[in-house]
Amino acid sequence: MVGLVIVGTFYTFEYLDTILIVLITGLIFSFMLPFYQPVVNELVLNNLASVLTLTVFFCISRYIFSYRADNFFKIKAIEEKNIEIENASNAKNEILGVVAHDLRNPLAIIKSVTMLMEMEDSTADDYRENIEMIKNACDKATSIIHDLLETAQNEIHNRFDLEKTELDDFLSMIIEEWLKNKKGQVNIVYQNAGKPLYAKIHKEKMQRVMDNLIINAIKFSKPEGNIDVSLSQINDNIFIKVRDYGIGIPDEMLPYIFDRFSKARRNGVRGEASVGLGLSIVQQIVKKHDGNIEVSSAPDSGTTFTIKLPHI
Repeated sequence: MVGLVIVGTFYTFEYLDTILIVLITGLIFSFMLPFYQPVVNELVLNNLASVLTLTVFFCISRYIFSYRADNFFKIKAIEEKNIEIENASNAKNEILGVVAHDLRNPLAIIKSVTMLMEMEDSTADDYRENIEMIKNACDKATSIIHDLLETAQNEIHNRFDLEKTELDDFLSMIIEEWLKNKKGQVNIVYQNAGKPLYAKIHKEKMQRVMDNLIINAIKFSKPEGNIDVSLSQINDNIFIKVRDYGIGIPDEMLPYIFDRFSKARRNGVRGEASVGLGLSIVQQIVKKHDGNIEVSSAPDSGTTFTIKLPHI
């Protein structure tokens, strides 16, 4: 019995194993005891001692099991946290590497152009061309920094301040602004739902979503191609679709299309570079509206992005 208590101190038994050990040991001891201890008083005392010893064994065994199980879960939680920290560190290093690479190009252009302007006796037209190159490079660098800041802000804020908005007027305003600014360079066709549809949105963030999707559609559309934007309702959900008829997305890229610094990032049909944050930002924002976004595409058949939002 004493040996059993010592074993219970150093070894961990499952609950059922402990019960079986206690019962079997108790039965064997009670069965064998009369053969070695015929005196009734001593027989009773030995049985009581066995019950007490087995109870001590059971309590020690359960305490050891509970203690080790608690430590196991704590160690497991620490290991999971360490993995999260390591993944976050790797993601940070990846972000820094991509940002350094993408910012280096516009900065190199600015430096090269300014050196040429210093060395050459340029005409007024040359100066205007060089200044335009510098401006474009600065715009690209600013766009990269803006995307990074917005990604960080979206992660910091758990929820946005949403307000009830009529989506037909909201989308019409965005598309009208695009058509006015592009001055015929892009043809956006808008189809409304035929009735007012309301949803709770953050107007500035949702405009960012629409701008990113339209920019993406233009980037991968053929010259003078159409872009369709539609608004509809099915049951308790509102659907906003942005469709282009461009080069489409290869099947192997679709699973990565919303990833940050996605493997699916590529240059547009006119050579426009991509940082790989635009669609990631879109998904971030839509999710914080209690919605989701899906994509369907096929090579040379265009791409459709579908946003689903709860109707109110």
